[in-house]
Amino acid sequence: MPIIGKAKVIFLSDQSENSHAGHRKRLRERFITQGSLDSFQPHNSLELLLFYSIPRADTNDLAHKLIDTFGSFKGVFDAPYESLKQVDGVGENTAVLIKLIPSLFREYLKDGASNQKYINSTEDALDFLRPEFVCLETERFFMICLDKTGKILNKSIISKGSTGYAEIDTRSLISTAINCQASSVVLAHNHPGGICAPSREDNTATLTIVKALNAINVNVLDHLIISEKEFFSFAGHPKFKKCLTFQEAACEQTSEDTMKSEENI
Repeated sequence: MPIIGKAKVIFLSDQSENSHAGHRKRLRERFITQGSLDSFQPHNSLELLLFYSIPRADTNDLAHKLIDTFGSFKGVFDAPYESLKQVDGVGENTAVLIKLIPSLFREYLKDGASNQKYINSTEDALDFLRPEFVCLETERFFMICLDKTGKILNKSIISKGSTGYAEIDTRSLISTAINCQASSVVLAHNHPGGICAPSREDNTATLTIVKALNAINVNVLDHLIISEKEFFSFAGHPKFKKCLTFQEAACEQTSEDTMKSEENI
């Protein structure tokens, strides 16, 4: 019903729209003035983002619903596209916008690391490679080719989307290293589940790849396993340190010892 005042009629729907518009304006101005989301509650940050896929409706309730559904602010952005669309009020545009944010963040970090030209330590390799794995939900395996001074020649995705090594073809690794005229390489893959401890499969695959590349005089400097908060360096572990300093006899002995061991590192 209309509310009748002096000389004008205001409809409740108009009041609601004006209220939403005023709230949106205040939230945007707060972000612009502060230049960050530091003082925002998680639902306010998400609400602000949703303005750009839902132009009119109140997005505060939806922001709360998404966080409740997926358990946290992070959980919303980690949620699969199809799961997002199952939430009442989330359409295709909103689901795409939410899934776009982690990918944009990863590209932002990768661009920051793109100025790095040399890898001469595990720390250098970690700085260069960590952005590649940010917000990834599936496993990827990389090989970085270097010249004798540690200059980066090439970065290749060897496999992706697999949780094992079946898709890693050592012939492809050898071919890439030869084509780049690499003197050495760094290997890296991620454990999306968050645990960096290498499996027996990780151990065996590392030794196999090291032996294959050593056969063409290409040194393997390190193999990194990277998760969201941690990393593991094969070169930093006593069982693999000699192997990754390219002493073939030591590598073969390490291989025998590792195959006999019943425990993971």
